[in-house]
Order: sequence, then C-alpha cells, then structure tokens
Amino acid sequence: MKTTPGVTRSTVDHSRAAAAARAIEYMRGHLAEPLQLADLARVVPFSPFHFHRLFRDVTSMTPARFLAALRMAEARRLLLHTGLTVTAISGYVGYTSAGTFTTQFTRLVGTSPGHFRQLARLLAGRPCHVLAEALRRAGTEVVRPRLTLHLPDSTPDDLVLVGLRTAGESSDASTAWAVSAGGTGVPVVARPGTYHTRVVLVRGHSTVARALVDEEPTSYLVGASDLLLPQDGRAHARITIQPPRPTDPPALAIGPVCRLVETLIGRVAPGRWSGPARPVPRHAPATPAIA
Repeated sequence: MKTTPGVTRSTVDHSRAAAAARAIEYMRGHLAEPLQLADLARVVPFSPFHFHRLFRDVTSMTPARFLAALRMAEARRLLLHTGLTVTAISGYVGYTSAGTFTTQFTRLVGTSPGHFRQLARLLAGRPCHVLAEALRRAGTEVVRPRLTLHLPDSTPDDLVLVGLRTAGESSDASTAWAVSAGGTGVPVVARPGTYHTRVVLVRGHSTVARALVDEEPTSYLVGASDLLLPQDGRAHARITIQPPRPTDPPALAIGPVCRLVETLIGRVAPGRWSGPARPVPRHAPATPAIA
C-alpha cells in the first residue's frame, strides 16, 4: 500500500482499524435493523467498494459475515440470560423468520438455539479447568497429529478452541472448530493444506459462558495465523494470543464445547451437574480433529 509523504504505514493501519471499529460499533447498536453495505459505508464514510475491502482486510471477514456473528453473539446472550422465546430473540437480532435464524444460528454456533440454551445454562457457573481436567483424563492418543500449536502462557487448566478454514475459501464460509485442553503444545489433526487458523483460549479460572457468551475481556485470549500442514511430516507453529480487540469477531465456537459437555454428563437436567458425573469414555476426542 502506498502512503502519502509524512504518513507512516502504522498511521494508515491505525486509521483503517479505527474505521472498521466505528462500523462494528454501529452494527452493535443496530442489530435489529436490515443493515446494508451502503448503510455501513456511510458511517465511516467510504464508498461501499472501498469500505468492503478495508473491512475485510482489517477483520479477515466480510461486513455481512461479521454482522451475522454479532447477531449470533447477542442471540446467545439473550438465550442464556432471558426467558425470551427463540422467535422473539430472532426478531431482536434482525431476523424476520425464526426458521432462518435457527438455521443460521446452528451453522455458525454449532448447535441449535434450544440446545445451546440448555447446555449454556448448565455451563454457566462451571470453571473451565473442570472441562480441561476431563479432557486430560480422557487421554486419547492422537494418530499422527500434523500440527502442534504452541500458545505462549497457556496452562493445562485452560480450554483451547481451534478453528481451521481452508485458504482460498470465502471468508463467509463456516469455520470448523474443535476443543482441547491447554498446555505447552496443542495437537491438531487435519488434512494437508494451507489453513487460516483461529484460536480462542479460555482461562481455566473463567467459565465458558463468561468468555464465549458474555465476552468478558479478562476471561479469554484470541489469536490467528495462516498455517501450512504438510503432505508428509509434521509441523509446529507458534501463535501469538492476546486480549480481543474491537475489530476481532465474536468467538462463536461453543458447539464443540456443548458436545464435550454431553460426553461428560450425558443428558441430565440443567442445574444438576456439580462436576463430571462419571469418567469420560475412552473413545472421547481429547484433541481437535478437523477433517
């Protein structure tokens, strides 16, 4: 990118990030409205074409996908903290059809709204170190992990969510997420190829609900990188993780955590679990495995 004399690259990057952040703040305040690209571009203000390119460069997502993620994040909060029906919630976050909302929620979050509400309330007060300990107890061997992620400052009590998206795919494509215990190396199983990788690390002292639903800044860290998984051999990658920035999308990846909880407790009524009800089956997945 060319810059005018006297204007540094860091100044330009900061200006672009600030423009994207303004648009995101506007999205958050108008989730129930039928926002169009032109509406968001006027907030900055830029032409729709320039705004779309700027926004995607800054956030790695299109404005439409980011808006959908914000809507799903608000829907999760309403499902957890209110008694509103799914139909009512769909209207609060900008959907005229409850069926369309349910389909979108299930695709992006990884579980249906009703199932999410049940398990999120079950998880609400449970610290992540309980889930991480259950994963460690499972102790399932990973067959030839192709990639080991090294996350600075990660501890075995943390819960790590890893998402891979094949390079070259539309940024609006769904991301496949998987869950693992934290530590010095997080193994990932996937087919060879180049991936855009996102990581969400939930601190062991926090809860999944605080991090992935309420988005409390001190409860989780995020990171992203483009990584190559080789055809033969194995790869190691170090990903820098940091507190979420205003331009980072919400961490929607609670679906894998819900499946983990089902493995731990089976189908019990919400509010009855005070920890793992029984040992995790030996066949339970202990590390991310993304086909």
